[in-house]
Amino acid sequence: MSALTFAAFVFIATFLAALAGLRLQQFVPEKYTDEATEGHIKVVLGMLSLLTTVVLGFVTAEAKNSFDNAAKIVSDSAVRLVSIDRVLADFGDEAAGVRGKIKQAAKDWIARIHSSEGDAHSDLRAVQRGDELEDVFDGIKALKPTSDALARDQARATDLADGILHDRWVLTTERTASTPTVFLFVVLAWLALEFFIFGLFATRNAAVMAATFLGALTVASAMFLVLDLEGPMTGPMRVSTKTLERAVAIMGQ
Repeated sequence: MSALTFAAFVFIATFLAALAGLRLQQFVPEKYTDEATEGHIKVVLGMLSLLTTVVLGFVTAEAKNSFDNAAKIVSDSAVRLVSIDRVLADFGDEAAGVRGKIKQAAKDWIARIHSSEGDAHSDLRAVQRGDELEDVFDGIKALKPTSDALARDQARATDLADGILHDRWVLTTERTASTPTVFLFVVLAWLALEFFIFGLFATRNAAVMAATFLGALTVASAMFLVLDLEGPMTGPMRVSTKTLERAVAIMGQ
């Protein structure tokens, strides 16, 4: 289920729960509508709201941390790509082909991130892309250094390439991690209960309806943020490619 689909489901569920509360309040016996009873229910509602806020805040922070880690990997990879290119420049024409392939690989990565589906693919395709990148970097190992200085440059370029490959696999494997579905629906149940209780004791007027609508929209957007941040290479919110684009502009110079 996509982030947008689940967010829409959250909005509908919470808003309908509030409407159900407003509708059913006329059936609540008068003995349950006294000030003392309402006070106790509001305390429970406050505790539930606080619990939901804490849980959502924690999950959002975790999702944002995952997004930031992905952005750092992309940025670090861009720096490594430029470093490899500058090191290989010492090899002259011999490394021109390898440098061109590495630059093209960076362009392809940018294009995938900007594509409609983002940088997403099956496990098989992930392995294939990894093999393709390894083939590109194998060109570095195939170079024939003619001096100790070039041998050191080759070793440095190899280490940088290994770092990129490692980070790419980290990015690919971490992308599968997500908030458990059961957890999401438990939080949704809490939110629906909050809105139902709110509607059960709210005054029926236009202002309350507007507040309920905006409240449901707010919690739905919060769930959307959590789920979309978990996919830093897909969805509306994706990591920036500015560093990669800058790296491509520098490479080959």
